[in-house]
Amino acid sequence: PPEAPQPKRPRVDPSTGLMSAADFAESLGANRTVTVRVKCPLDDSNAAWSLLGQEVSVEVDCDCTIKEVKSRLKAQLGMPENKQQLKHSRLGFLKDALSLAHFNVASGTLLDLVVRARGRR
Repeated sequence: PPEAPQPKRPRVDPSTGLMSAADFAESLGANRTVTVRVKCPLDDSNAAWSLLGQEVSVEVDCDCTIKEVKSRLKAQLGMPENKQQLKHSRLGFLKDALSLAHFNVASGTLLDLVVRARGRR
């Protein structure tokens, strides 16, 4: 019996288990808006930042970059984008230049907000 022909490209990357950004966006259908939940740390080292261990939600398009999500968080929390790191439980830290679709972040996904500390000893 002949083997089935291979698809032109895999729908899921076997090394990461992620769909391509285009396939993921297409899987969402007409409503490409996702609501991302962000768990904030309990950090009172800077009174201007509202980091009280709460969970905040950000509603954005799936093609939105991580940098844009951080900008929305800045508006809600008062924390500068360059002090924020977003961490996914399975994928680790998310790069600013890549989109939510690249990381297959769907509505309801929980990301952890980590305070970026530089030069501390």
